[in-house]
Amino acid sequence: MNRTDPFRLAGLLVVFIALYGGVSCFVGGLYLDTHEGDSYHLLDILTRMEKGAVPHLDFMTPIGALAFWPVLWIMNLGVSAGMALILAQMAFAMVLLPMVAYAAATRLPRGLALYFGCTTLGLVLALSYGTATSGVAISMHYNRWAWAASFTILLLLLVPPSPPARTALDGVILGLLGAMLLLLKITYFVTLGPIAVLALLVARNVRTLSFAVATGLAVVVFVTLVQGAGFWVAYFENLQRVADNVIRPSAGASLDQIVAGPRHVGATLVGIAAGLLIRRTAPPSTGLAALLLAPAFIYITYQNFGTDPQWLVFLPVLLLALRPDAGCGEMFGIDLRQAMTGTAIAAFAVFFPSFFNIATSPLAHLSFDKARFLPMLPETSGHQDIFIRRDRAYMMTAQVFRDHEAGPWERYAEEVGRPPASEFQGVRFPSCEWSAGSRALFETLGADLASAGLPEGSRLLTADLLSAYHLFAPLEPPKGSAPWYYGGLTGLENADYVLVPKCAFTAGVRRIVLGEMQASGAEFSLVRDNELYALFSVSGE
Repeated sequence: MNRTDPFRLAGLLVVFIALYGGVSCFVGGLYLDTHEGDSYHLLDILTRMEKGAVPHLDFMTPIGALAFWPVLWIMNLGVSAGMALILAQMAFAMVLLPMVAYAAATRLPRGLALYFGCTTLGLVLALSYGTATSGVAISMHYNRWAWAASFTILLLLLVPPSPPARTALDGVILGLLGAMLLLLKITYFVTLGPIAVLALLVARNVRTLSFAVATGLAVVVFVTLVQGAGFWVAYFENLQRVADNVIRPSAGASLDQIVAGPRHVGATLVGIAAGLLIRRTAPPSTGLAALLLAPAFIYITYQNFGTDPQWLVFLPVLLLALRPDAGCGEMFGIDLRQAMTGTAIAAFAVFFPSFFNIATSPLAHLSFDKARFLPMLPETSGHQDIFIRRDRAYMMTAQVFRDHEAGPWERYAEEVGRPPASEFQGVRFPSCEWSAGSRALFETLGADLASAGLPEGSRLLTADLLSAYHLFAPLEPPKGSAPWYYGGLTGLENADYVLVPKCAFTAGVRRIVLGEMQASGAEFSLVRDNELYALFSVSGE
């Protein structure tokens, strides 16, 4: 097999990162045309960390701290948030690059090695969370980063290396990548980790497993020394709260739809076919792991917003790398080599609409008309180089439930099982949800809060999905509160006020939070009530 020299491959990938990643730097900021809410969530986290807050310890989030540390480190160098996000992606790609180049060069032929390197690092550098319809967005960037680390792990595990075997180095890389998954998004770690351990045990590769475990533990010890043991306790408490979350136990479609729904059944069939074919042709350890990959990939997809089967971009690598010579076997009368080639093509074809969207996202970003955008944050918050579309920022589009209003439609609310309209301490909240206008909402409510005479630095909790009003008013988020609602009144014990919007990002969240306020034992006093919101002071539990 003609393998690429690892240093030559690494050089090509450096050029790829510079060109593909650097394209996003040419417009002087980060321009987003979708997913503003998720972007405000990210900015909320980054600005809290900029002031010294530590993920999990000072605010609640199930997302691993590694999703934010690279961005924060660049922001601390004086770079504004928009460019810091772009540069953080390039920095993360550069950290992965030697591991990606080593894995590809020691296990893949020349062309396939370059494909693997470019697609894996391209996921890190893209400006889209995938699917065939999403626009330019930074949302869920940690999912893309975690897929890239996962692909590198699986390549090292499942494709035999060219001699000489470097079991110790393989183990160190596996340990580092596993620690990355632990600190990025736990879903990947708990789903793929057992498969990795099983594959190494079946192959009796104890040396690689030992180095992997030792390296992973070394990273855990280092983080513990820097952040303290409480960091891990708080992290797992955050994860448990999300697991118990009644608002969104999954990130999109139901599991049965991910497995056999019209949109996903093609990916499922390709994944099953790939597992069966690899089982026939590969060593026992690889074949067993391959059979487990399809359910693992499906579960990760189920837990990722957008439910985009990005594992399909990696599947051709496995299939083509593990093909036997022609005439070495058949399945259903088809030569195994031809069957694996055809399945690889099918995998890429099924994923191509999303692949095209992801691959072209930096070019779409480059082509935007800047006049159509405005900064996400007010000048007082700084970070003026991250932008959203004016129409999406200021178009006040909302969904109103008319069957909650007195009139001809009221009688249908019971028919469809509509929960009653929310009410708290005599204040009735309209059944209304925003579907656009995020900047206008934060700006308008923030200005009203700023004029309400609240003491500067008052700690504000929000009965809604998002809580970034402190970016638009001289307020602070309570310690322990969540930038995105995952369940429970986290931070209530440190809050001075609770804001309940009259029209919410998610009316269901507002209803649940009001119920939790009622049951909390704290005393709430209405201090301001207008058409925008009701504001309650918190006097204790």
